[in-house]
Amino acid sequence: GKTKRFATSIISPIDENRNGECRNCGACCKFLFKCPFLTSDDNGSNDGLCSIYEIRPPQCRKYPRTKDEQVHEPCGYCFADKLSRL
Repeated sequence: GKTKRFATSIISPIDENRNGECRNCGACCKFLFKCPFLTSDDNGSNDGLCSIYEIRPPQCRKYPRTKDEQVHEPCGYCFADKLSRL
């Protein structure tokens, strides 16, 4: 999961069929374990507030790079099939 994304994030490109944008849901930050940079708001709600969002590492910036990496339902990204684009 996260180790593989870290190791390949610098050299692997983002799939050209990726569409959408980050919804700041925080679901990817809680995959396997909670990222230490994921913070809570004043009400204690953990709603995807990243304390290092502007300087986040490549694996966070590029996630999800491919359809296979997208495992979080509320994610704002989707991948168009090549056939549907023709």
